[in-house]
Amino acid sequence: MERFKTISDLSNPAMLGKLIGPVAMISKTLLSAVGFSGSVLERIEVHLQSGEVRNLILKYTRLEEDWLTQRAQDQVGREAALLGESGLSGLWKNVHCPYVAFAVENGEIGLLMDDFSEFLFPDVREPINKGSEDLILNTMASFHAAFWESSVVKEVKWLIKPHQYLEVLGPGEHESDQFAPPPHKIMYNMREGWKTALRLLPGPISHLLRKPPIELFRPWKELPITLLHGDAKMANMAILPTGKLVLFDWTYVGCGPCGIELGWFLAVNSTRLASSKDEVLIKYRSSLESHLKYRLEERTWEKMKELAIVTGAMMMLWNKALGFQSGTERGKDEWTWWVAQLNKVASNMVD
Repeated sequence: MERFKTISDLSNPAMLGKLIGPVAMISKTLLSAVGFSGSVLERIEVHLQSGEVRNLILKYTRLEEDWLTQRAQDQVGREAALLGESGLSGLWKNVHCPYVAFAVENGEIGLLMDDFSEFLFPDVREPINKGSEDLILNTMASFHAAFWESSVVKEVKWLIKPHQYLEVLGPGEHESDQFAPPPHKIMYNMREGWKTALRLLPGPISHLLRKPPIELFRPWKELPITLLHGDAKMANMAILPTGKLVLFDWTYVGCGPCGIELGWFLAVNSTRLASSKDEVLIKYRSSLESHLKYRLEERTWEKMKELAIVTGAMMMLWNKALGFQSGTERGKDEWTWWVAQLNKVASNMVD
């Protein structure tokens, strides 16, 4: 992985020439400004002297201005730090690496990636096919297994800690919003969604989700840990013709039990799942045990599922409440499933 000195080097023809061959010319197209996060994306069309055209994506983020980065207490630029961490380079044996080069400069990170746009999933709220779902679950399980109880993962201090996943989109005030606030519409939806959710939820669940994240995570702190992508939504994935999965946006890469990854996966991809949520959990467990080469103890797996439910709720229950309030059958069914699962978790909790 090439690290350049400056972000401007990532689109400099002379510097690019060292990576991909002599460059005749480049052109840039802005793809997005501020979206859900504060990152900016540009397409870099590189015309090589050989006549070949290679499309790249340049992503750059100013850490102090990105609300999700600040809520996750990222002071190093975790996505770039991952690329510079030799102990974690084995990750790319399981996942196709999209990155070509990176740079860190004055509180800003720049990431140059191959353009896999043609292989992205369609941006629709409809299920993907089961073959693709199985590939995704198996790939996630493969890199989770590869770093299962890894001493390297435990020693990397800048990785997101488990309780931080529970607080980034959780209810209540976030101190960093004072200087790096979310876009107005997102902020409004989260506030209204959490207000609705906490009003509708049974008392024991509402009490559970209002706990400080460090305290909330405590019942699952003894679970095995692994390396987590942290944002396993299908918009961050592509499947290549070779059958390999590309995973983008490692901004929230962290260390924790795999239940955290599963919870976000179930919650954020609810309209994209080819199987029921219960079937997804069964398939993931089967893949994980296959890669680990041993069967998880039933109690361990049940605790993983509990953590998945609590994580998914802490990250997306505000959105589920808005869906329920909309009155659609899909929205009502989704809310009902999460509340039923949370009831089971709450009933097992002892203060």
